Amino acid sequence: MTQNTQTYEVKCRTCRTPFRVALFDSHEKNLFVADKKDWYCDVCKKAYFNRKTAELTGQQQDKGFPELTGTDKTISWAVKIRGELLQKVDYLQKSLKFASDAEKELSAKAFEMFFDEWRQATDAKWWIDRRTMNVRDISQRIADLSAAIKKGPDPAESVSD
Repeated sequence: MTQNTQTYEVKCRTCRTPFRVALFDSHEKNLFVADKKDWYCDVCKKAYFNRKTAELTGQQQDKGFPELTGTDKTISWAVKIRGELLQKVDYLQKSLKFASDAEKELSAKAFEMFFDEWRQATDAKWWIDRRTMNVRDISQRIADLSAAIKKGPDPAESVSD
């Protein structure tokens, strides 16, 4: 099957600069997409992602997380992933119920150790590699850290990623 590629001229929604895009559907569908979609030129797209990345990085630095290292693209993606993972941890923390103050204190220590582990991860690739982590994975790590705290003097030697 041959693919029909057609090129259309569109304008950036932000700066109104015209540029060309290649679309692969039928001409009728392509005209609809070219007309209705919000198009952004590479310059405006990059500026938007840089602005959002800086905003998210600032929010995460307020929580004690360092800036990430890597390419602009991987940093932008990793900052978004880190934000989503932090939301999962926040959800987990808020959903926990404790039978005693001792359990609550143990959980707080485990979460702090967990955050300390994450604060050490400054490579964007590390975060991208963990993008599929879910609340269950986080909960298991917190449980491992809690068990290590109960068990002995050096929880840093406990099970790690």
